[in-house]
Amino acid sequence: MRRASKRVAAVVVVLLAVLGAGCAAFPQPKTESLHELPGTYYVNGEDPQGVEYGGRLEITQGDAPDTYEMQWIITGSLQTGTAVRDGDRLTAEWATVEGSTPADGPSTGTAEYTIESDGTLRGTRTVDGVDEQGTEEAFPVAE
Repeated sequence: MRRASKRVAAVVVVLLAVLGAGCAAFPQPKTESLHELPGTYYVNGEDPQGVEYGGRLEITQGDAPDTYEMQWIITGSLQTGTAVRDGDRLTAEWATVEGSTPADGPSTGTAEYTIESDGTLRGTRTVDGVDEQGTEEAFPVAE
């Protein structure tokens, strides 16, 4: 009986060693890196004046780590911007592209998003010179 319990104990020790080595070889990803940002998104939003809009957003990798180039094609205009990621936060500055601006002229502003685990971006957008802020959601397009 003693001999059998020693064998069981030895098997348990070996199993624990194998499991421990396996966990070290395959570390779990950090929460903030679960979704890579570059890609195409469908956008729904409401501007600071309460006007709803929709369109597409393209995000590409920037020149430095955690930086991105962004291009919105939304109802009434084309906008470009740059963004910086910090964990699950994405902060961008944007401007309308000359020649694509609405009748009231070019606009600039900011956007701040929370990056959800499924890659959805949810946040707020501001327009320089306007006190209110709008909201925006961007949903990754499955490719």
